[in-house]
Amino acid sequence: MAYPTPATAFQTAIAQWEGLWEDDPNDTGNYANCAAGGSTLIGTMRGVTPDVYGAYLKVDPCSLSASQMQQGVTLAVAADIAVTQFYQGPGLNQLTWSPLVAIVMDFGWTSGPGQAVSCLQGLVGASQDGIPGPETSALVNQYIAAQGIAPACDAMTAARVQFYQSISQPGTPDFEYRDGWVNRANWFLSSNPSPCWWDAWKGWVPPVA
Repeated sequence: MAYPTPATAFQTAIAQWEGLWEDDPNDTGNYANCAAGGSTLIGTMRGVTPDVYGAYLKVDPCSLSASQMQQGVTLAVAADIAVTQFYQGPGLNQLTWSPLVAIVMDFGWTSGPGQAVSCLQGLVGASQDGIPGPETSALVNQYIAAQGIAPACDAMTAARVQFYQSISQPGTPDFEYRDGWVNRANWFLSSNPSPCWWDAWKGWVPPVA
């Protein structure tokens, strides 16, 4: 059976959870941080901020226009950005590709790769430095072997939800986003009724070393 690749896994998540164009001036993610200093409101397309798209194109994000982002950030481009900046960039490609790592990649998209990796490391008992390396890779493989892939994914989801709740208590700036973050995290639970994200991974087993 062909399981999702990093690109196809993230295309599915983007299509499910990210809208198209959004330029709310109250959302700081819609602003580009200029190379010369200061910032300017542009907008976000499919969850891709001007800063992220600028880094992908290797240009000053303040040189981007709204129409350039609307036309340029296709679903395939957004997924490629996720793979290059949120999978390969932080070193998640050093870990055995699995639904657990797909969850960590999505977590990194919403909260930063370092936070997502640190949370994974806490789950499996690795040093929480936010950098995946040989120790993290070995402990992740051991954790999956001991727990099973579905329980491992569900435990990662629970840790992700706990993080969102910790940073978005009533009265904090992030409180209004908490329900959306939690709903997105719980979408990855293996217990969700079909059709769901987990269906594409059913029957997955770690590759033979």
